[in-house]
Amino acid sequence: MPKSPRDPLLTTARILTGIAMGLAIFIGVLMLVLLPVMIVGQEEILKELGSQTGEALDWKTTAAIQSILILIAIMVGLAYHWLRDLRRVIDSVGLGDPFVPENADRLAHMGWLTVGIEVLAIPVGGIGQWLAATIKDATSDFGLSIGGILLALVLFILARVFREGARMRSELEGTV
Repeated sequence: MPKSPRDPLLTTARILTGIAMGLAIFIGVLMLVLLPVMIVGQEEILKELGSQTGEALDWKTTAAIQSILILIAIMVGLAYHWLRDLRRVIDSVGLGDPFVPENADRLAHMGWLTVGIEVLAIPVGGIGQWLAATIKDATSDFGLSIGGILLALVLFILARVFREGARMRSELEGTV
């Protein structure tokens, strides 16, 4: 049981993290359900898109959309694991024991997950730009994020801070 169950910040963080984890599961499942629908209904989808845009579209269009669905499903999976690690860090703060080696590992893991999401955003953005140029009235706003890169750096630095805090605490406990 958490040491400070009435802390409104931790309670809010737990609730929001839980909601975000549920949303990640929903979006991931949605992407994975849409993929076979796209494969089975490829010709109908091309006809419908073609009739709406007035352009002749081919298999490359649906292959691009399918690629985006797969990449987004992977990104959402990484985001879910990121949120799970965050939830565990939040819970350890609630227990009054955040400076443990596990949290340093979790923060470093979150940093690598952030890097993975940012790396996957590059092909998603590129494919999205191609689709936006191919399909009339389509737009794409996906790509590498400076905020994501900074987040990864902050997480790696915090992992070192937590690792050092855990080490210092261990040394202090050993000298008492």
